[in-house]
Amino acid sequence: MVSQLASAQIEEDTDTLEIWTFFSIGNFVNQNAERIVEKKWPFKIKGVAGDVFEEELEYTVEVHNNSIWAYLDANGYSNSKKEFEIDLHAEINRIKKAVEISNENQTIIELFEKLRKSNHQNYTELNKISDEKYVFLIYSYDVNDLNQGQTFELKYMVDLSNEKIEIIQ
Repeated sequence: MVSQLASAQIEEDTDTLEIWTFFSIGNFVNQNAERIVEKKWPFKIKGVAGDVFEEELEYTVEVHNNSIWAYLDANGYSNSKKEFEIDLHAEINRIKKAVEISNENQTIIELFEKLRKSNHQNYTELNKISDEKYVFLIYSYDVNDLNQGQTFELKYMVDLSNEKIEIIQ
């Protein structure tokens, strides 16, 4: 059954190729890195299991992904798995650096402290402008009144080349 599941995925159009991953809930860096990097590849990245999963699922994911890598290598790519992992790790490192720079900015520190004290949860969107620039959009919502919806809080850009933040709004 495991090989049938993986084979069935390969037989679909290339528009529906998927690399399966394990994810950690709330892992901002990895989730955004995967979302950004998948734009360069002819597949989607799909989280199929969280922090806890059965060992058999790990084997299923490995078999499935190996068949996708083999398909890509047979259709114009060279060492696709390794190249993807290089792309992904580079993106993870850039996003980590952008987050570190953000966490050292007094305006951002004060905003998160204000939200924490007012019992608001933050939600952050990340957009990549270039390998050196990322835009963060911070929203908040009241955990005691979810019907109120989210509130825009701050938009800023991190420039990795000079390790500076520009507050946009």
